[in-house]
Amino acid sequence: MGAIDLSEGKAEAMEANRSLATWLWDTKQIETKPNEIIQFLEEKQATDVYLQINRSIANSSYHTFIENAWSKGINVHALDGAPNWATSKGEIYQDRLFTWLEEYQMDAKVAQQFRGVHLDIEPYLHSGWTNNYQRTIAFYQDRLSDGKERTNLLGLTFGVDTPFWFDEQSYNNKYGIGKLSEWVIQKADHTTLMAYRDHADGENGIIKLVENEIMFAEQNGKKVSIAVETGQTSEATYLSFYEEGSAIMDQELLKVSAAYGTSPAMSGYGIHYVDSWMELKP
Repeated sequence: MGAIDLSEGKAEAMEANRSLATWLWDTKQIETKPNEIIQFLEEKQATDVYLQINRSIANSSYHTFIENAWSKGINVHALDGAPNWATSKGEIYQDRLFTWLEEYQMDAKVAQQFRGVHLDIEPYLHSGWTNNYQRTIAFYQDRLSDGKERTNLLGLTFGVDTPFWFDEQSYNNKYGIGKLSEWVIQKADHTTLMAYRDHADGENGIIKLVENEIMFAEQNGKKVSIAVETGQTSEATYLSFYEEGSAIMDQELLKVSAAYGTSPAMSGYGIHYVDSWMELKP
C-alpha cells in the first residue's frame, strides 16, 4: 500500500495484498483532469476508485478514464446511492443505476468496464431513520439485497459503505433480527467501514471503533476495509486528517495495520475522497 511508508520487512509483507481505495464524486473530473487524477492515484499506489455515476457524462469519457486507470492497475467501481434510496421510491432510483450500468458494460470493451458496484446510501440522513426506523432499515436492506443480486448478474464485486456505528443499530423485520453491521457485512462482498477519526488509539480511536466488525468479518469469512476522512468538516475536528496532514495520517494508519494487518478479514484502506486527498498538506 503506497500511501504508507513501510520501512520494516514484516510490515511490508503484511501490507503486500492490501487495497487502497478512494472516492471520486465529481464525475466531470474524468473529462476536465483525468490524467492528473490517474497520475496522483498511481503515485499513491491506489488500487481502486469509486466513481460516482453521472448519466449526463458521455460513455466515451468513462471508456477512456477506466481504460487508462486499468492500464495502471487501478480498478474503477460504479458508485451511487443517496438517503432517499431507503424509501418506497428507492427501487426506482437504484434501477436507474443498474439499467445504465448493464447497458454500459455491454457496450464497453473489457478494459473499459467497471470492476465493481459500490453503494453509499446513508439511510441515517433520511427523516425516516428517526420517524420510522424499522421501515427505513427494511428499505435499505431491500436495496442492498437487490444490489447484490444485480451486481452478481453482471459478474462484478459488490461493495457497501457503512459508518462504524452500525454495530449499535438493530433490525427486526422480514430480514430477521440482528445487528445492522453484521447483516451488511454478510450481504456485501466487501464492506467499507467509515471510521472517521484522526487517531488510531484510545476509546474513540479507529482501532477500537471497528473492533466488532473486524471480529465478525473474521468469523464469517468476509472482507472489510477501513476508511478515513481528509476533507475539511464543520463538525468535530477529530473526524478528519485535514488539520494533521498526510504524514500523521500515514503514521496513524500504520498503527491500525499493527492491530489488524494480519487479520484475514482486513482487505485494506479507503481515503475519502480524491479531491481533498490531493490537497492534503504533507
